[in-house]
Amino acid sequence: MAFIEFDTRTYPRHERTDAVRETCAALANMAPDVTEDGALSLAMRIRLLPGVSVAAVECSPLGVHRSARQLADGNDDVLLFLNPGNPEQRGGDGAWVVRQRGLGQQGEIASVDGAGCLALNERAGGIDFHGIQSKCVLIAFARERLLPQVDDVDRVLREGLVNTLPLRLLVRQALEMTRPSSPRNTSDAERLRLSDQLLDLGALALGATPQAQQRASTRGLRQARLKAIQADLRVHAWRGDLSLEWAAARHGISVRYVRALFEQEGTSFSDYLLEQRLQRAFSQLACPRHLGSTVSDIAYASGFNNLSWFYRAFKQRFSAAPSDIRQSHALGMSA
Repeated sequence: MAFIEFDTRTYPRHERTDAVRETCAALANMAPDVTEDGALSLAMRIRLLPGVSVAAVECSPLGVHRSARQLADGNDDVLLFLNPGNPEQRGGDGAWVVRQRGLGQQGEIASVDGAGCLALNERAGGIDFHGIQSKCVLIAFARERLLPQVDDVDRVLREGLVNTLPLRLLVRQALEMTRPSSPRNTSDAERLRLSDQLLDLGALALGATPQAQQRASTRGLRQARLKAIQADLRVHAWRGDLSLEWAAARHGISVRYVRALFEQEGTSFSDYLLEQRLQRAFSQLACPRHLGSTVSDIAYASGFNNLSWFYRAFKQRFSAAPSDIRQSHALGMSA
């Protein structure tokens, strides 16, 4: 999966404006409206997949436009500008506005936390970032892949995108794909799967046709929900009260559905949670910062309520007792 990074902070201050112009032209054939200002800040992380590209953007006040000159390239991608929602963008600070004929009531749509808008690359337009540090998720779909899946494109252009579950899952997935720590090398099959997942969520967020909605609900939406629950478990594994009921209530779905999501991956909710807790315990036992903590302290801090169960599960998973892991890493540090 191709990964592209750009950050003005890696350039000398006097070279940042030219770097932004060249990068915007090369990556999106768009022209920025910037002055010779060394304080300019623009950072982008981009993932390229079959038929779709995803970009996480952070920037200082900046305008970027696509005019008649750029339209000559014939690129007719469909663009989703999404506001991921963050403290910097509340109360107007960090807001951005997308301008294009057909958008909203007056040819523009302003960003709202957790929402966004649809734009068409075949039309002239642009985006103005007004905040000190604005954030935007931009997803570009091949026109022939997305638009046939959407029930009423004109309505979406006029009204924009509202905060719905598919949109939240789409933003979450896009941010996950563009994190610096996300996997750089994936198989062709995995790249296609991720591309289809984004397509399904995009169609649902825009208002899918009945046929597309049925397909997306059993493909992309399922995968995105599973990823969201798994991410929650990774973050909260230390809590001893996690349960199927907790996950179901938190994500607004039934216990049966949560169980089915894990079963379709060949595992179970409890097995996945156990693995996260065991990995957490292993990391702490092998970490010098936790030498002052007892094995029992680490077990409880990893979400285990029963020490006997912890010792049995740990030894079965790693073929070694917790004390053996601690001792072997302690010897390695002293060698």
